[in-house]
Amino acid sequence: MAMKRCPICGEKYSDTYKTCPFCEEEEALQSGSQIRRNTGRGGKRAARSRQPNLLSPILIVLIVIMLALLVYLLFGDQIADRLSGGADGTQDQQVEDVTPEVPDPDGGDGTMPEDDGTGEGTEPNGGAVTTPETDPSGLPETLTIAYMGSPREEFTMSVGDEPIPLTASGGSGTYTWSSSDDGIASVDASGNVTAISAGQATLTVTDGSGKGTCLVRVRGGSTGTATTPSTGTTASGGGSLTAGTAEVVNAGNGVRVRSQPNTSSEILATVPNGATVQVVQSAGNGWYQISFVASGGVTTTGYMLGEYLQNT
Repeated sequence: MAMKRCPICGEKYSDTYKTCPFCEEEEALQSGSQIRRNTGRGGKRAARSRQPNLLSPILIVLIVIMLALLVYLLFGDQIADRLSGGADGTQDQQVEDVTPEVPDPDGGDGTMPEDDGTGEGTEPNGGAVTTPETDPSGLPETLTIAYMGSPREEFTMSVGDEPIPLTASGGSGTYTWSSSDDGIASVDASGNVTAISAGQATLTVTDGSGKGTCLVRVRGGSTGTATTPSTGTTASGGGSLTAGTAEVVNAGNGVRVRSQPNTSSEILATVPNGATVQVVQSAGNGWYQISFVASGGVTTTGYMLGEYLQNT
């Protein structure tokens, strides 16, 4: 085995090596050092690149929260209104249509209104009497019409009766009277009403700024005076009915029968319009004692105003 000297490093080596092993070793050492250096730097950079950066997501979340708070502070009320009230920003209001209950005229017992002899609560066509608030000229209902001190909205009289004096109150005190049909009932400047023919008319009083109205029903003339069947004597009180059969008239929803000849006494029954009763005798002041068949077939005696009776 012969030895050769490397012309590069000057070291001797066996001629069995094609190249100088010392140079190869040196080259290998230099290459390994470079690889380690490169690997070290790259590893740090790779480590740094692989390490997650938490600062950016937190910052983004904080920015979003701050923007949301800013929007709420500036537009929170408007947003709440839109969410609760609809597209126009206003809350719809529900209006309930409530129809007020009308109390029953006789205390809610379910019975039809009855007349107590004063004319209140009856109408020829069967309904409650209503007085319009204004007349055709637009005057309000501010005046009150009365008979013998009692306010009246309607009354009944017969052809041939003495004129009935009506009075007015309220307003200026200077009144003008008129009738809707002078051929049925006429009224003079003082309020005296005269029955002319059968029918009904509306009496009106006005002072120029307000008015009052009253309905008058006129019946045809009668044929005699009431007499007592048992004695045959003429009934007192100047009545215009005769003892015997009579029909209830001018009481649209019925007329009350009283225990005594006045409107403050006990109500015995209500007799419907068109019913047949027996006139017993006059009780004075326009009242008559009558008998009729009440509920259960019991014959009852009581008192009724003559303006609601007509002999048949």
